[in-house]
Amino acid sequence: MLIKIAWRNVWRNKGRSLVVIGSIVVGIWALLFMLGFMNGFTVSYINGAIEHEISHIQIHHPKFKQDYDIAYSIPNGLSLKEALSSDPKVAAISPRSFANGMISSTRKANGVRIYGIIPELEKHVTHHDSLLTAGTYFESKQRNPVIIGNELAEELKVDINSKIVLTFQDEDNNLVAGAFRIAGLIETSSPSINKFTAYVKMEDFNRIAGIGQNIHEIALFLSSPNDEAPLMDKLKKEHPDLLIESWRTIAPELELFLSMTDSFLWVLFGIIMIALIFGIINTMLMAVLERYRELGMLMAIGMNKWRVYMMIVIETVFLSLVGGPLGIIIGLATMNWLGIHGIDLSAYSEGLKAYGYDSILYPSIENNIYIFVTIGVIITALIGALYPAYKAIQLNPTKALHTV
Repeated sequence: MLIKIAWRNVWRNKGRSLVVIGSIVVGIWALLFMLGFMNGFTVSYINGAIEHEISHIQIHHPKFKQDYDIAYSIPNGLSLKEALSSDPKVAAISPRSFANGMISSTRKANGVRIYGIIPELEKHVTHHDSLLTAGTYFESKQRNPVIIGNELAEELKVDINSKIVLTFQDEDNNLVAGAFRIAGLIETSSPSINKFTAYVKMEDFNRIAGIGQNIHEIALFLSSPNDEAPLMDKLKKEHPDLLIESWRTIAPELELFLSMTDSFLWVLFGIIMIALIFGIINTMLMAVLERYRELGMLMAIGMNKWRVYMMIVIETVFLSLVGGPLGIIIGLATMNWLGIHGIDLSAYSEGLKAYGYDSILYPSIENNIYIFVTIGVIITALIGALYPAYKAIQLNPTKALHTV
């Protein structure tokens, strides 16, 4: 009976009830949109780093990363690459030679990281072939092709087919150099690749360095991010003499950024829920004051304070149960649409690229967030109903009946 009365009371004043429902819908939609927006930024930043630069897992000689000495190659690296490529968890694999060196044009010189790659394998790990702004991805027949970032090309004052010289140290610490021609220019979400990286064919790099078929790095791109931890454990057990690192270790700033974003999202969740609580308190308190005589009459004819209290609480819960699902459905539809079409932030592309973000943002939310929001709305409604319900049972029935 109490539930039936509460439900009828909700719709006796449709305007007031629709205001509460509307505030809940807008609050939930705003919460989901902001969560999706921030999560989209995080996913864009981390995925951009993984897909275009770091990959999920990297393998090196234990001493290689101390000084990036070209002498520390992976023992039987190409054989290890063949063995790893048969693992179903590995979607793509790329062996690389590496050296720090100088890149020089006729106008300028700059420090650079030089990667010797197998183009057909590398493009499935870093997907650089899809990020070309000019030229081709090692498809020309020219001798010693090289691919560099747009910003590095601007710095060196070079373009497609321009001649540049790469200089670095060989295994005996002697300076070696090779003349290359720019085959393509790329633009990624990684500032370090755009400004300080050059990609050449492994056969050209190894020939100039005199290191035969040695490699210094194996990059693994996984079929699923969930495979990272079990594969890491397996590789460390099977190859204890190698340095095996995940992207979390290679780029700890990404892990820090992820944890900071998660914390911020929970703070945002709390702020919007608190705002929603005050909105419910305000509206329900108005509802109680408007029904002062009515509540006094109910108490005068025998309805005890506990029933009056619960009636106000149930009314608020009903409002949240109507507004909550509507807000979640609208939020879900918004996230699905934006997940496909994205948000165009091209007007801010220069600033976004400087920090490693794409100019098209795709908001997204994990399914468990919708569950948390649903639970949060119910709890918020209950908390928001406590004070108005308390005020309702504090009234004096005799005075309430004589109130105009």
